Amino acid sequence: MNRYLTLSLLGALFVAGCVLYNVWAELPETKTGPAISITAIDIRADAGAISVRAGKDSVLSVTITKSCKGTSQADAESHLADITTGESLPGSTLYLWGKVPLPNNRSYNTKYEVTAPAATELHIEATNGAVDLDSMAGSTVIIATNGPVTTTAHSGSISIEATNGAIDCDVAAFGIGDAAALHAANGPVTIYLPADASVAFDITTSNGKASVEGFTGVNYSTDEAKHKVGIIGTGTAAVTLRSENGNVTIQAK
Repeated sequence: MNRYLTLSLLGALFVAGCVLYNVWAELPETKTGPAISITAIDIRADAGAISVRAGKDSVLSVTITKSCKGTSQADAESHLADITTGESLPGSTLYLWGKVPLPNNRSYNTKYEVTAPAATELHIEATNGAVDLDSMAGSTVIIATNGPVTTTAHSGSISIEATNGAIDCDVAAFGIGDAAALHAANGPVTIYLPADASVAFDITTSNGKASVEGFTGVNYSTDEAKHKVGIIGTGTAAVTLRSENGNVTIQAK
C-alpha cells in the first residue's frame, strides 16, 4: 500500500512540475529615422533571428519583435516584459541588443529586422538564431553560435564565424583588396562568386571535400581533396574558407 501511495505522490509531483507552455505571444516594435549620422550598426542577440537588408540611403528602420510562450495568451503576454532590449548611439555606431532570461523555458525570442543604407558597416553576434543579409556592401563581421548564416548579393569584405550552422555567402562583387574569411566549426561553407571574379583563395576542411567549381583559368598551387590554394583571374581579392565538419566550396554563379 505504501509503495503505491509513494508512486502516486511522485506522479502528482511530476505532473505539477511539468508546466506546459504552448501558447505564443509576440510584440513587434518598429522605429524609423534618418540614417545620415550612422555609419555602422552593432547587433547582439541572445535568442532570435537577425536580418539586415539594404534600403534607402537616408533611412534606417529597425523592427524588434519580442516573443515567448505561456500557459495561456494572457500568461504569455505578461512575460514579454521579461525580455530586455536596448539601444544606444554614442557616436556614429548604433548599438542594439536583446537579452532573454535563463533558463529559457518559455522560448523567449528577440527577432531583429533592420533596413539600412547598403554601405553601413555591420557587427552581428547571434547566440541562438539565423543571420541573413541582403544586398549590403559595408565591411561586415558576423559571429553565430547556433544557426545558419546567409548573405545575398553582398559586396565588400566579410568575416563569418559559425559554430553550429552552415554558411551560404552570395557575393555580388569584390573590390581590390576585399577579403572574405568564412569559418564554420560544424557545417558546410559555400561562397558564390561572379564567374569573372578575381580572387586568391585558400580553402580547407578536416571532414569533407574542398572544391572550386565553374570557373575558367584556375591556377592551383595546392590541389588536394581537402585543401586547395590558388588564384582565379589575377587574384585582386582574397577568399579563405574553413570547416572542421563540412564541405568548403567556391562556386561560380
